[in-house]
Amino acid sequence: MHEYKEIFTSDLSEVEKVAQAFDLVTSRVVDHSLKEIELFKAMGDKESLIKEHIKIETIKFARGLFDEAFKNAVGRSAWDE
Repeated sequence: MHEYKEIFTSDLSEVEKVAQAFDLVTSRVVDHSLKEIELFKAMGDKESLIKEHIKIETIKFARGLFDEAFKNAVGRSAWDE
């Protein structure tokens, strides 16, 4: 949470702060889900595995929407992917 708070006390513009915070949070969710997927594979839990895949794809979709809005507002991508 320290890293998250640092974003909002930085010298970045307000729109950059939002982009960086969104990137931080959504990247962590995806990283956590990837670890969960490995666990569910090992356990043979197909139902939970499907749910995690859906979660990751939903987050990726939201990141794409955010990036498109950011490009329209600022003229460049919100982050490097």
